[in-house]
Amino acid sequence: MTDATSCDVLAIDDEPVVRAAVRRILEPAGWRVETAADVAGAVTHPALATCRLLLCDVMLPDGSGLDVLRAARSMRSRLPVVLMTGYAPPDQTDAAADAGLVEVLSKPFEAGELLDVVRRALGATAEERTR
Repeated sequence: MTDATSCDVLAIDDEPVVRAAVRRILEPAGWRVETAADVAGAVTHPALATCRLLLCDVMLPDGSGLDVLRAARSMRSRLPVVLMTGYAPPDQTDAAADAGLVEVLSKPFEAGELLDVVRRALGATAEERTR
């Protein structure tokens, strides 16, 4: 595990293969990745306080990605959040947008799609810091 205080992306997904894929795709591109498997692990993870991007599955075993998004927003109102989903009903995506969602990434995704989404989300953050 890397030092959570220097984490770029906190990825939350209940599927180990998805967490591993996110790490395998993003780390060679230079981003430091921490992971959690559920809502409880995400909201208590030290990386939540310092990460530059939250990448979270919509359907988690102990709640919803929206629960994570809301908890993250209560701590860090400007933290970019990307939700990953194989299926997101419109009411969930509408609620996520209202809570400050940056983007939705459909699963399964290609490596290039993940890289593009992360670049866009982190690029917007860097631009905001220079204003």
